[in-house]
Amino acid sequence: MSEDIIEAFASETREILDGMETAIAELEAGGEGAIDALFRYIHTIKGSAGIVGLPRLEAFAHAWETRLGKVRQGQARFGPSSFGALDACRSHVASLIDAARPSVGAASIAPDREATESDERALAALDATMTTPRVDATERIKALREKARGVAVAAQGQTAVADAMARVPASKLEKIQGYSGEIVVALSNFTRSARAAGSTGLNYELAAIESLAASLYRTVLEARMIPFGEIAGRFARAVEEISRDRGTKIRFVLAGAETEIDKSLADRLVEPLLHLVRNAADHGIEKPEARIAAGKNPEGLIALRARRESGSLTIRIEDDGVGIDPNLIRAAAVKRGRIGDEERPDDGELFDLLFEAGFSLSAEVTRWSGRGVGLDVVKKSVGAMRGTVRIESKPGEGSTAIVRLPLALSLVEGFVARAGGLDLLIPFDATQACFEFAEEGRADSPWRTVPWTGRLLPAIDLGALYDEGGSGPGGTGDGARRVAVVLEDSGSRTALIVDEVGETLSAAVRPLDRALADSPGIAGSAILGDGSMVLVLDTAELVLMAQRGRRSIPQR
Repeated sequence: MSEDIIEAFASETREILDGMETAIAELEAGGEGAIDALFRYIHTIKGSAGIVGLPRLEAFAHAWETRLGKVRQGQARFGPSSFGALDACRSHVASLIDAARPSVGAASIAPDREATESDERALAALDATMTTPRVDATERIKALREKARGVAVAAQGQTAVADAMARVPASKLEKIQGYSGEIVVALSNFTRSARAAGSTGLNYELAAIESLAASLYRTVLEARMIPFGEIAGRFARAVEEISRDRGTKIRFVLAGAETEIDKSLADRLVEPLLHLVRNAADHGIEKPEARIAAGKNPEGLIALRARRESGSLTIRIEDDGVGIDPNLIRAAAVKRGRIGDEERPDDGELFDLLFEAGFSLSAEVTRWSGRGVGLDVVKKSVGAMRGTVRIESKPGEGSTAIVRLPLALSLVEGFVARAGGLDLLIPFDATQACFEFAEEGRADSPWRTVPWTGRLLPAIDLGALYDEGGSGPGGTGDGARRVAVVLEDSGSRTALIVDEVGETLSAAVRPLDRALADSPGIAGSAILGDGSMVLVLDTAELVLMAQRGRRSIPQR
Protein backbone atom coordinates (compact mmCIF):
# COMPACT_ATOMS: atom_id res chain seq x y z
CA MET A 1 0.00 0.00 0.00
CA SER A 2 1.34 3.47 -0.91
CA GLU A 3 2.77 5.78 1.74
CA ASP A 4 0.25 8.50 0.84
CA ILE A 5 -2.68 6.18 1.56
CA ILE A 6 -1.23 5.17 4.94
CA GLU A 7 -0.64 8.82 5.87
CA ALA A 8 -4.19 9.72 4.82
CA PHE A 9 -5.54 6.83 6.93
CA ALA A 10 -3.51 7.95 9.95
CA SER A 11 -4.71 11.54 9.52
CA GLU A 12 -8.40 10.60 9.27
CA THR A 13 -8.29 8.27 12.29
CA ARG A 14 -7.12 11.09 14.58
CA GLU A 15 -10.69 12.38 14.76
CA ILE A 16 -11.96 8.85 15.40
CA LEU A 17 -9.50 8.43 18.29
CA ASP A 18 -10.67 11.73 19.78
CA GLY A 19 -14.26 10.54 19.43
CA MET A 20 -13.38 7.26 21.15
CA GLU A 21 -11.90 9.15 24.08
CA THR A 22 -15.06 11.20 24.44
CA ALA A 23 -17.24 8.08 24.16
CA ILE A 24 -15.25 6.33 26.92
CA ALA A 25 -15.69 9.34 29.22
CA GLU A 26 -19.42 9.45 28.46
CA LEU A 27 -19.70 5.71 28.99
CA GLU A 28 -18.13 6.05 32.43
CA ALA A 29 -20.60 8.84 33.24
CA GLY A 30 -23.51 6.57 32.22
CA GLY A 31 -24.18 8.36 28.94
CA GLU A 32 -26.87 6.78 26.81
CA GLY A 33 -25.59 5.57 23.44
CA ALA A 34 -21.90 5.84 24.41
CA ILE A 35 -21.27 2.10 24.00
CA ASP A 36 -22.85 2.20 20.54
CA ALA A 37 -20.66 5.16 19.55
CA LEU A 38 -17.51 3.40 20.79
CA PHE A 39 -18.50 0.23 18.91
CA ARG A 40 -18.99 2.20 15.66
CA TYR A 41 -15.60 3.89 16.03
CA ILE A 42 -13.65 0.66 16.46
CA HIS A 43 -15.70 -1.01 13.70
CA THR A 44 -14.73 1.83 11.34
CA ILE A 45 -11.05 1.48 12.23
CA LYS A 46 -11.21 -2.28 11.72
CA GLY A 47 -12.71 -1.93 8.24
CA SER A 48 -10.29 0.81 7.20
CA ALA A 49 -7.28 -1.13 8.53
CA GLY A 50 -8.28 -4.08 6.35
CA ILE A 51 -8.57 -1.86 3.29
CA VAL A 52 -5.17 -0.18 3.67
CA GLY A 53 -3.40 -3.43 4.56
CA LEU A 54 -2.72 -3.28 8.29
CA PRO A 55 -3.52 -6.84 9.48
CA ARG A 56 -2.23 -6.39 13.03
CA LEU A 57 -4.42 -3.36 13.64
CA GLU A 58 -7.36 -5.08 11.97
CA ALA A 59 -7.00 -8.15 14.22
CA PHE A 60 -6.74 -6.08 17.41
CA ALA A 61 -9.72 -3.94 16.42
CA HIS A 62 -11.77 -7.07 15.67
CA ALA A 63 -10.95 -8.59 19.06
CA TRP A 64 -11.86 -5.36 20.85
CA GLU A 65 -15.03 -4.99 18.80
CA THR A 66 -16.06 -8.52 19.82
CA ARG A 67 -15.82 -7.61 23.50
CA LEU A 68 -17.80 -4.40 22.99
CA GLY A 69 -20.41 -6.41 21.12
CA LYS A 70 -20.87 -8.67 24.14
CA VAL A 71 -21.51 -5.65 26.34
CA ARG A 72 -24.04 -4.24 23.84
CA GLN A 73 -25.86 -7.58 23.81
CA GLY A 74 -25.93 -7.85 27.59
CA GLN A 75 -23.55 -10.82 27.66
CA ALA A 76 -20.91 -8.90 29.62
CA ARG A 77 -20.64 -5.85 31.84
CA PHE A 78 -17.97 -3.28 32.55
CA GLY A 79 -16.61 -2.93 36.06
CA PRO A 80 -15.26 0.20 37.81
CA SER A 81 -11.77 -0.40 36.37
CA SER A 82 -12.96 -1.10 32.84
CA PHE A 83 -12.84 2.51 31.69
CA GLY A 84 -9.12 2.82 32.36
CA ALA A 85 -8.60 -0.44 30.45
CA LEU A 86 -10.75 0.87 27.58
CA ASP A 87 -8.63 3.99 27.40
CA ALA A 88 -5.50 1.81 27.40
CA CYS A 89 -6.93 -0.09 24.42
CA ARG A 90 -7.59 3.21 22.67
CA SER A 91 -3.99 4.28 23.32
CA HIS A 92 -2.82 0.92 21.97
CA VAL A 93 -4.78 1.48 18.77
CA ALA A 94 -3.25 4.96 18.48
CA SER A 95 0.26 3.49 18.85
CA LEU A 96 -0.45 0.88 16.17
CA ILE A 97 -1.68 3.57 13.79
CA ASP A 98 1.30 5.78 14.51
CA ALA A 99 3.73 2.88 14.03
CA ALA A 100 2.23 2.17 10.60
CA ARG A 101 3.02 5.67 9.30
CA PRO A 102 6.01 5.77 6.93
CA SER A 103 7.39 8.79 8.81
CA VAL A 104 7.53 6.69 12.02
CA GLY A 105 7.55 3.06 10.96
CA ALA A 106 8.98 1.71 14.21
CA ALA A 107 6.73 -1.18 15.20
CA SER A 108 5.50 -4.27 13.43
CA ILE A 109 2.61 -3.79 11.02
CA ALA A 110 1.93 -7.50 10.54
CA PRO A 111 1.24 -9.74 13.54
CA ASP A 112 4.35 -11.50 14.91
CA ARG A 113 4.83 -13.28 18.22
CA GLU A 114 6.07 -10.30 20.20
CA ALA A 115 3.48 -7.97 18.69
CA THR A 116 0.67 -10.45 19.28
CA GLU A 117 1.65 -10.79 22.95
CA SER A 118 1.55 -7.00 23.32
CA ASP A 119 -1.93 -6.88 21.79
CA GLU A 120 -3.15 -9.74 23.96
CA ARG A 121 -1.91 -8.05 27.14
CA ALA A 122 -4.02 -4.97 26.37
CA LEU A 123 -7.08 -7.12 25.76
CA ALA A 124 -6.42 -9.30 28.80
CA ALA A 125 -6.29 -6.20 31.00
CA LEU A 126 -9.75 -5.29 29.71
CA ASP A 127 -11.08 -8.82 30.18
CA ALA A 128 -9.95 -8.79 33.82
CA THR A 129 -12.25 -5.84 34.54
CA MET A 130 -15.39 -7.27 32.91
CA THR A 131 -18.02 -9.54 34.41
CA THR A 132 -20.59 -11.90 32.93
CA PRO A 133 -24.13 -11.22 34.20
CA ARG A 134 -26.82 -13.84 34.67
CA VAL A 135 -29.77 -12.99 32.44
CA ASP A 136 -32.74 -15.28 31.78
CA ALA A 137 -33.87 -15.99 28.22
CA THR A 138 -36.94 -13.73 28.35
CA GLU A 139 -34.93 -10.69 29.43
CA ARG A 140 -32.27 -11.38 26.80
CA ILE A 141 -34.82 -11.56 23.98
CA LYS A 142 -36.41 -8.33 25.17
CA ALA A 143 -33.03 -6.60 25.33
CA LEU A 144 -32.13 -7.76 21.81
CA ARG A 145 -35.42 -6.48 20.44
CA GLU A 146 -34.85 -3.08 22.05
CA LYS A 147 -31.31 -2.99 20.68
CA ALA A 148 -32.48 -3.86 17.18
CA ARG A 149 -35.13 -1.15 17.34
CA GLY A 150 -32.52 1.39 18.48
CA VAL A 151 -30.06 0.40 15.76
CA ALA A 152 -32.76 0.87 13.11
CA VAL A 153 -33.58 4.36 14.38
CA ALA A 154 -29.87 5.28 14.56
CA ALA A 155 -29.31 4.03 11.01
CA GLN A 156 -32.11 6.22 9.71
CA GLY A 157 -30.64 9.23 11.50
CA GLN A 158 -27.17 8.52 10.11
CA THR A 159 -28.53 8.30 6.58
CA ALA A 160 -30.16 11.71 6.95
CA VAL A 161 -26.95 13.20 8.31
CA ALA A 162 -24.89 11.61 5.52
CA ASP A 163 -27.06 13.36 2.94
CA ALA A 164 -26.31 16.73 4.54
CA MET A 165 -22.62 16.34 5.46
CA ALA A 166 -19.42 16.17 3.45
CA ARG A 167 -15.91 15.37 4.70
CA VAL A 168 -13.40 18.07 3.85
CA PRO A 169 -9.71 17.71 4.83
CA ALA A 170 -8.67 20.21 7.48
CA SER A 171 -5.74 21.30 5.30
CA LYS A 172 -8.16 22.48 2.60
CA LEU A 173 -10.21 24.42 5.11
CA GLU A 174 -7.02 26.05 6.39
CA LYS A 175 -6.14 27.15 2.85
CA ILE A 176 -9.63 28.54 2.27
CA GLN A 177 -9.46 30.37 5.59
CA GLY A 178 -6.05 31.77 4.71
CA TYR A 179 -7.19 33.00 1.30
CA SER A 180 -10.39 34.53 2.65
CA GLY A 181 -8.41 36.28 5.40
CA GLU A 182 -6.00 37.69 2.82
CA ILE A 183 -8.96 38.95 0.78
CA VAL A 184 -10.35 40.77 3.82
CA VAL A 185 -6.98 42.38 4.57
CA ALA A 186 -6.33 43.30 0.93
CA LEU A 187 -9.74 44.93 0.59
CA SER A 188 -9.25 46.81 3.85
CA ASN A 189 -5.91 48.15 2.59
CA PHE A 190 -7.40 49.02 -0.80
CA THR A 191 -10.21 50.94 0.86
CA ARG A 192 -7.69 52.93 2.92
CA SER A 193 -5.72 53.77 -0.22
CA ALA A 194 -8.84 54.80 -2.12
CA ARG A 195 -9.95 57.09 0.71
CA ALA A 196 -6.50 58.61 0.95
CA ALA A 197 -6.59 59.31 -2.80
CA GLY A 198 -9.99 60.96 -2.49
CA SER A 199 -11.90 58.32 -4.51
CA THR A 200 -15.16 58.88 -2.67
CA GLY A 201 -17.27 57.56 -5.55
CA LEU A 202 -16.16 54.02 -4.82
CA ASN A 203 -16.99 54.09 -1.12
CA TYR A 204 -20.35 52.31 -1.42
CA GLU A 205 -19.03 49.57 -3.70
CA LEU A 206 -15.97 49.02 -1.57
CA ALA A 207 -18.05 48.83 1.61
CA ALA A 208 -20.29 46.22 0.00
CA ILE A 209 -17.33 44.10 -1.13
CA GLU A 210 -15.70 44.38 2.29
CA SER A 211 -18.91 43.22 3.93
CA LEU A 212 -19.14 40.20 1.61
CA ALA A 213 -15.49 39.30 2.20
CA ALA A 214 -15.98 39.52 5.96
CA SER A 215 -19.05 37.28 5.71
CA LEU A 216 -17.04 34.76 3.69
CA TYR A 217 -14.30 34.74 6.31
CA ARG A 218 -16.77 34.25 9.17
CA THR A 219 -18.47 31.40 7.30
CA VAL A 220 -15.15 29.62 6.80
CA LEU A 221 -14.38 30.07 10.50
CA GLU A 222 -17.73 28.50 11.41
CA ALA A 223 -16.97 25.53 9.13
CA ARG A 224 -13.80 24.90 11.12
CA MET A 225 -15.55 24.98 14.51
CA ILE A 226 -15.94 21.87 16.68
CA PRO A 227 -17.69 21.48 20.05
CA PHE A 228 -15.32 22.00 22.99
CA GLY A 229 -16.56 18.70 24.40
CA GLU A 230 -14.70 16.81 21.66
CA ILE A 231 -11.34 17.54 23.30
CA ALA A 232 -12.53 17.30 26.90
CA GLY A 233 -12.71 13.51 27.23
CA ARG A 234 -8.99 13.15 27.89
CA PHE A 235 -9.23 15.59 30.81
CA ALA A 236 -11.73 13.36 32.60
CA ARG A 237 -9.40 10.40 32.06
CA ALA A 238 -6.46 12.34 33.51
CA VAL A 239 -8.47 13.26 36.62
CA GLU A 240 -9.53 9.66 37.15
CA GLU A 241 -5.97 8.37 36.77
CA ILE A 242 -4.53 10.87 39.25
CA SER A 243 -7.40 10.30 41.68
CA ARG A 244 -6.83 6.56 41.61
CA ASP A 245 -3.06 6.91 42.02
CA ARG A 246 -3.24 9.42 44.92
CA GLY A 247 -6.16 7.84 46.75
CA THR A 248 -8.42 10.85 46.39
CA LYS A 249 -12.06 11.13 45.35
CA ILE A 250 -12.71 13.62 42.57
CA ARG A 251 -15.83 14.44 40.58
CA PHE A 252 -15.09 15.97 37.17
CA VAL A 253 -17.70 18.32 35.69
CA LEU A 254 -17.71 19.72 32.15
CA ALA A 255 -19.79 22.81 31.42
CA GLY A 256 -20.06 24.39 27.99
CA ALA A 257 -19.31 21.23 26.03
CA GLU A 258 -21.37 22.66 23.17
CA THR A 259 -19.24 25.83 22.98
CA GLU A 260 -17.69 25.96 19.51
CA ILE A 261 -13.93 26.34 19.09
CA ASP A 262 -11.69 26.49 16.04
CA LYS A 263 -10.20 23.06 15.25
CA SER A 264 -6.61 24.32 14.95
CA LEU A 265 -7.02 26.23 18.21
CA ALA A 266 -8.43 23.12 19.90
CA ASP A 267 -5.46 21.01 18.81
CA ARG A 268 -2.98 23.52 20.26
CA LEU A 269 -5.00 24.01 23.42
CA VAL A 270 -5.11 20.40 24.60
CA GLU A 271 -1.65 20.22 26.22
CA PRO A 272 -1.82 23.48 28.24
CA LEU A 273 -5.33 22.65 29.48
CA LEU A 274 -4.29 19.11 30.34
CA HIS A 275 -1.45 20.47 32.46
CA LEU A 276 -3.79 22.82 34.34
CA VAL A 277 -6.30 20.02 34.97
CA ARG A 278 -3.54 17.72 36.21
CA ASN A 279 -2.28 20.43 38.55
CA ALA A 280 -5.75 20.82 40.02
CA ALA A 281 -6.11 17.07 40.57
CA ASP A 282 -2.56 16.48 41.81
CA HIS A 283 -1.97 19.57 44.00
CA GLY A 284 -5.43 20.98 44.55
CA ILE A 285 -7.72 18.22 45.82
CA GLU A 286 -7.01 16.89 49.31
CA LYS A 287 -7.41 13.30 50.44
CA PRO A 288 -10.86 12.39 51.83
CA GLU A 289 -9.77 12.40 55.48
CA ALA A 290 -8.21 15.86 55.13
CA ARG A 291 -11.33 17.22 53.44
CA ILE A 292 -13.58 15.79 56.16
CA ALA A 293 -11.37 17.37 58.84
CA ALA A 294 -11.73 20.71 57.03
CA GLY A 295 -15.53 20.37 56.98
CA LYS A 296 -15.68 19.60 53.25
CA ASN A 297 -17.33 16.90 51.20
CA PRO A 298 -14.86 13.96 51.03
CA GLU A 299 -15.30 14.03 47.26
CA GLY A 300 -13.48 16.93 45.62
CA LEU A 301 -14.72 18.80 42.56
CA ILE A 302 -12.88 19.87 39.41
CA ALA A 303 -14.99 21.83 36.93
CA LEU A 304 -13.93 22.69 33.39
CA ARG A 305 -16.09 25.50 32.00
CA ALA A 306 -15.95 26.97 28.49
CA ARG A 307 -17.93 29.88 27.09
CA ARG A 308 -17.69 32.63 24.51
CA GLU A 309 -17.77 36.24 25.66
CA SER A 310 -16.82 39.57 24.06
CA GLY A 311 -15.46 37.86 20.97
CA SER A 312 -13.16 35.62 23.02
CA LEU A 313 -13.16 32.08 24.36
CA THR A 314 -12.91 31.85 28.15
CA ILE A 315 -12.00 28.55 29.80
CA ARG A 316 -11.99 28.13 33.58
CA ILE A 317 -10.47 25.18 35.46
CA GLU A 318 -11.93 25.34 38.96
CA ASP A 319 -11.26 23.14 41.98
CA ASP A 320 -12.57 23.24 45.55
CA GLY A 321 -9.31 22.01 47.03
CA VAL A 322 -6.68 23.34 49.38
CA GLY A 323 -6.04 26.55 47.43
CA ILE A 324 -2.77 28.50 47.20
CA ASP A 325 -1.48 30.69 50.03
CA PRO A 326 0.01 33.93 48.57
CA ASN A 327 2.25 34.20 51.64
CA LEU A 328 3.97 30.94 50.67
CA ILE A 329 4.54 32.29 47.14
CA ARG A 330 6.01 35.50 48.54
CA ALA A 331 8.32 33.59 50.91
CA ALA A 332 9.53 31.41 48.03
CA ALA A 333 10.04 34.47 45.81
CA VAL A 334 12.09 36.26 48.50
CA LYS A 335 14.18 33.13 49.05
CA ARG A 336 14.93 32.89 45.33
CA GLY A 337 15.76 36.59 45.12
CA ARG A 338 12.82 37.18 42.84
CA ILE A 339 11.51 40.06 44.96
CA GLY A 340 13.02 42.10 47.78
CA ASP A 341 12.15 41.46 51.40
CA GLU A 342 10.49 44.89 51.65
CA GLU A 343 8.38 44.56 48.48
CA ARG A 344 4.66 43.93 48.92
CA PRO A 345 3.21 42.81 45.57
CA ASP A 346 -0.52 42.10 45.48
CA ASP A 347 -1.95 38.58 45.29
CA GLY A 348 -2.43 38.71 41.52
CA GLU A 349 1.23 39.54 40.94
CA LEU A 350 2.29 36.77 43.31
CA PHE A 351 0.14 34.22 41.47
CA ASP A 352 1.80 35.35 38.21
CA LEU A 353 5.13 34.18 39.64
CA LEU A 354 3.85 30.60 39.43
CA PHE A 355 4.16 30.87 35.64
CA GLU A 356 7.91 31.48 35.80
CA ALA A 357 10.27 28.68 34.79
CA GLY A 358 11.46 26.62 37.76
CA PHE A 359 9.12 28.25 40.28
CA SER A 360 7.28 25.59 42.30
CA LEU A 361 5.76 25.44 45.80
CA SER A 362 5.49 21.67 45.86
CA ALA A 363 8.04 19.76 47.89
CA GLU A 364 6.73 16.49 46.44
CA VAL A 365 7.65 15.35 42.93
CA THR A 366 4.97 13.17 41.36
CA ARG A 367 4.43 11.61 37.95
CA TRP A 368 2.58 14.75 36.87
CA SER A 369 4.06 17.76 38.61
CA GLY A 370 6.32 19.25 41.26
CA ARG A 371 9.45 19.71 39.14
CA GLY A 372 8.92 23.44 38.50
CA VAL A 373 8.31 22.68 34.84
CA GLY A 374 4.98 23.21 33.16
CA LEU A 375 3.19 26.42 34.06
CA ASP A 376 5.80 28.48 32.22
CA VAL A 377 5.19 26.29 29.16
CA VAL A 378 1.45 26.76 29.62
CA LYS A 379 1.88 30.54 29.58
CA LYS A 380 4.10 30.43 26.49
CA SER A 381 1.69 28.12 24.64
CA VAL A 382 -1.34 30.28 25.45
CA GLY A 383 0.62 33.44 24.65
CA ALA A 384 1.55 32.03 21.25
CA MET A 385 -2.19 31.88 20.54
CA ARG A 386 -2.57 35.56 21.55
CA GLY A 387 -4.19 34.43 24.78
CA THR A 388 -3.74 35.03 28.49
CA VAL A 389 -3.72 32.76 31.53
CA ARG A 390 -3.96 33.71 35.19
CA ILE A 391 -4.72 32.08 38.53
CA GLU A 392 -7.11 33.10 41.29
CA SER A 393 -7.14 31.29 44.61
CA LYS A 394 -8.26 31.42 48.23
CA PRO A 395 -6.50 29.25 50.82
CA GLY A 396 -8.75 26.44 51.97
CA GLU A 397 -11.41 27.15 49.33
CA GLY A 398 -9.77 26.24 46.04
CA SER A 399 -8.20 27.68 42.90
CA THR A 400 -9.27 28.76 39.42
CA ALA A 401 -7.09 28.96 36.32
CA ILE A 402 -8.60 31.30 33.70
CA VAL A 403 -7.56 31.03 30.06
CA ARG A 404 -8.76 33.60 27.52
CA LEU A 405 -8.20 33.20 23.79
CA PRO A 406 -9.30 34.99 20.62
CA LEU A 407 -11.86 33.08 18.56
CA ALA A 408 -9.75 33.55 15.42
CA LEU A 409 -5.97 33.37 15.50
CA SER A 410 -5.05 35.02 12.22
CA LEU A 411 -7.35 38.01 11.67
CA VAL A 412 -8.35 40.92 13.90
CA GLU A 413 -10.83 43.72 13.25
CA GLY A 414 -10.42 47.01 15.06
CA PHE A 415 -9.52 50.67 14.81
CA VAL A 416 -6.22 52.54 14.83
CA ALA A 417 -5.22 54.73 17.77
CA ARG A 418 -2.08 56.81 18.20
CA ALA A 419 -0.21 57.16 21.50
CA GLY A 420 3.40 57.77 22.42
CA GLY A 421 4.37 58.07 18.76
CA LEU A 422 3.06 54.57 18.00
CA ASP A 423 0.18 53.36 15.83
CA LEU A 424 -1.88 50.86 17.83
CA LEU A 425 -4.73 48.60 16.71
CA ILE A 426 -7.49 48.23 19.32
CA PRO A 427 -9.75 45.19 18.60
CA PHE A 428 -13.48 45.80 18.42
CA ASP A 429 -14.31 42.72 20.48
CA ALA A 430 -13.65 44.26 23.89
CA THR A 431 -14.39 47.92 23.06
CA GLN A 432 -17.42 49.39 24.85
CA ALA A 433 -17.20 53.15 24.24
CA CYS A 434 -14.94 55.99 23.12
CA PHE A 435 -15.00 59.65 24.25
CA GLU A 436 -12.88 62.80 24.44
CA PHE A 437 -11.91 64.53 27.67
CA ALA A 438 -9.71 67.42 28.77
CA GLU A 439 -6.38 66.53 30.35
CA GLU A 440 -5.94 67.87 33.88
CA GLY A 441 -2.29 68.22 34.77
CA ARG A 442 0.72 66.39 33.40
CA ALA A 443 0.72 62.61 33.82
CA ASP A 444 3.76 61.38 35.72
CA SER A 445 2.55 57.78 35.64
CA PRO A 446 0.62 55.67 33.14
CA TRP A 447 -1.80 54.63 35.89
CA ARG A 448 -4.78 56.98 35.87
CA THR A 449 -8.52 57.24 36.41
CA VAL A 450 -11.09 58.82 34.10
CA PRO A 451 -14.74 59.76 34.80
CA TRP A 452 -17.34 57.75 32.89
CA THR A 453 -21.12 57.48 33.47
CA GLY A 454 -20.88 58.91 36.96
CA ARG A 455 -17.94 56.87 38.23
CA LEU A 456 -14.17 56.69 37.93
CA LEU A 457 -12.63 53.99 35.77
CA PRO A 458 -9.08 52.69 36.23
CA ALA A 459 -7.14 53.76 33.15
CA ILE A 460 -3.77 53.37 31.42
CA ASP A 461 -2.17 56.25 29.56
CA LEU A 462 -0.65 54.35 26.64
CA GLY A 463 1.47 57.34 25.68
CA ALA A 464 3.16 57.25 29.08
CA LEU A 465 3.31 53.44 29.10
CA TYR A 466 5.05 53.09 25.74
CA ASP A 467 6.83 56.45 25.45
CA GLU A 468 7.51 57.29 29.14
CA GLY A 469 5.88 60.69 28.90
CA GLY A 470 3.14 60.50 26.32
CA SER A 471 4.71 62.75 23.68
CA GLY A 472 2.08 61.97 21.04
CA PRO A 473 0.41 64.56 18.82
CA GLY A 474 -1.99 65.63 21.56
CA GLY A 475 0.75 65.98 24.17
CA THR A 476 -0.09 66.20 27.87
CA GLY A 477 -0.91 69.08 30.16
CA ASP A 478 -3.84 71.16 31.32
CA GLY A 479 -6.59 71.45 28.72
CA ALA A 480 -5.05 69.04 26.19
CA ARG A 481 -7.69 66.94 24.44
CA ARG A 482 -7.20 63.20 24.89
CA VAL A 483 -9.34 60.21 23.96
CA ALA A 484 -10.45 57.43 26.34
CA VAL A 485 -11.37 54.00 24.93
CA VAL A 486 -13.43 51.94 27.37
CA LEU A 487 -12.72 48.18 27.37
CA GLU A 488 -14.53 45.34 29.11
CA ASP A 489 -13.06 41.95 29.97
CA SER A 490 -14.63 39.35 32.29
CA GLY A 491 -16.93 41.98 33.79
CA SER A 492 -14.13 44.49 34.52
CA ARG A 493 -14.00 47.85 32.73
CA THR A 494 -10.87 49.85 31.99
CA ALA A 495 -10.08 52.91 29.88
CA LEU A 496 -7.11 53.29 27.55
CA ILE A 497 -5.97 56.90 27.15
CA VAL A 498 -4.64 57.72 23.67
CA ASP A 499 -3.87 60.89 21.74
CA GLU A 500 -6.25 60.26 18.84
CA VAL A 501 -8.27 57.53 17.13
CA GLY A 502 -8.55 56.94 13.41
CA GLU A 503 -9.83 54.52 10.81
CA THR A 504 -11.17 51.01 11.19
CA LEU A 505 -9.49 48.11 9.45
CA SER A 506 -8.95 44.35 9.33
CA ALA A 507 -5.42 43.04 9.65
CA ALA A 508 -3.56 39.74 9.76
CA VAL A 509 -1.79 39.36 13.11
CA ARG A 510 1.89 38.44 13.03
CA PRO A 511 4.24 37.47 15.87
CA LEU A 512 6.19 40.24 17.57
CA ASP A 513 9.86 40.92 16.90
CA ARG A 514 12.19 39.97 19.74
CA ALA A 515 12.67 43.63 20.64
CA LEU A 516 8.94 43.97 21.36
CA ALA A 517 8.22 40.46 22.66
CA ASP A 518 8.30 41.54 26.32
CA SER A 519 6.28 44.74 25.82
CA PRO A 520 3.25 44.74 28.14
CA GLY A 521 -0.18 44.66 26.56
CA ILE A 522 0.98 43.88 23.01
CA ALA A 523 -0.45 40.77 21.29
CA GLY A 524 1.25 41.06 17.91
CA SER A 525 1.83 43.30 14.92
CA ALA A 526 0.25 43.87 11.53
CA ILE A 527 1.60 45.33 8.28
CA LEU A 528 -0.72 47.71 6.44
CA GLY A 529 -1.03 48.17 2.68
CA ASP A 530 1.32 51.16 2.65
CA GLY A 531 4.02 49.15 4.43
CA SER A 532 3.54 50.78 7.83
CA MET A 533 3.24 48.69 10.98
CA VAL A 534 0.66 48.80 13.74
CA LEU A 535 0.92 47.04 17.09
CA VAL A 536 -2.12 44.93 18.01
CA LEU A 537 -3.12 45.47 21.64
CA ASP A 538 -3.80 42.62 24.05
CA THR A 539 -6.94 44.08 25.64
CA ALA A 540 -7.30 41.33 28.27
CA GLU A 541 -3.79 41.94 29.61
CA LEU A 542 -4.27 45.71 29.60
CA VAL A 543 -7.51 45.43 31.59
CA LEU A 544 -5.75 43.23 34.13
CA MET A 545 -2.82 45.67 34.35
CA ALA A 546 -5.14 48.62 34.93
CA GLN A 547 -7.08 46.78 37.62
CA ARG A 548 -3.82 46.14 39.47
CA GLY A 549 -2.58 49.68 38.88
CA ARG A 550 0.98 48.75 37.96
CA ARG A 551 3.05 46.77 35.54
CA SER A 552 4.27 43.25 36.17
CA ILE A 553 7.06 42.73 38.71
CA PRO A 554 10.32 43.64 36.94
CA GLN A 555 12.75 40.86 36.13
CA ARG A 556 15.77 40.59 38.36
